[in-house]
Amino acid sequence: MGSWLLLLPVGVASPVKAAAGVSHREPLQAFPLSSLPAAARGLVKGSFKQGFRWNDLDGENYLILTETGAFETPGRKARQDFDASQDAELYAYRFVNVNGRFSPVWQVTDFVRNCPLDLTAEFLPDATEVTDLDNDGFAEVWVMYKTACRGDVSPATLKLIMYEVNQKYAMRGATRIALPDVSVGGEKTPDARLRANRAFLRHAERKWKQFYVEFSQ
Repeated sequence: MGSWLLLLPVGVASPVKAAAGVSHREPLQAFPLSSLPAAARGLVKGSFKQGFRWNDLDGENYLILTETGAFETPGRKARQDFDASQDAELYAYRFVNVNGRFSPVWQVTDFVRNCPLDLTAEFLPDATEVTDLDNDGFAEVWVMYKTACRGDVSPATLKLIMYEVNQKYAMRGATRIALPDVSVGGEKTPDARLRANRAFLRHAERKWKQFYVEFSQ
């Protein structure tokens, strides 16, 4: 990959990771969500968790990750404490800036609904990554997150989502629980588009192996 890919973190969370071959990387700099134009901010739901910008052949790109955290399920009143239910949502947005106009390119949305137990809907910030594995000048953007509604030590749903321009690739499965008395989870299934691209699949397999263990001893 050439020097076209300039990574500029726009949040104070864990830095975006550049794949081998990225020739230039800026030091961490705070870039709050409020710095985006109002029109772009108005499309963003949830609380800001991570944000990055980079330049590729599409122009100046922005990635924004947000989470709502748990909130009371709308329209449902708890009769007793055990009957309470909550929702949670997470979002990933990519915008491109063309001549000062910020346009949405894609959006990832996921959620947990009507959960009366312990609720999880969160990104794995260390897994966020921008690469150009195929050296075509267009970045691949990787995000990873887990969702769960559980009252015990059981696997969460785990998803690895990658976009190149507006093409989506995904690996879906579960986190791995590796404790002396519990050993379960860790399964994964790449989608057809990911299976068809060996370079992307290899990278997805490496990322999954790095991040899929949730509890271990």
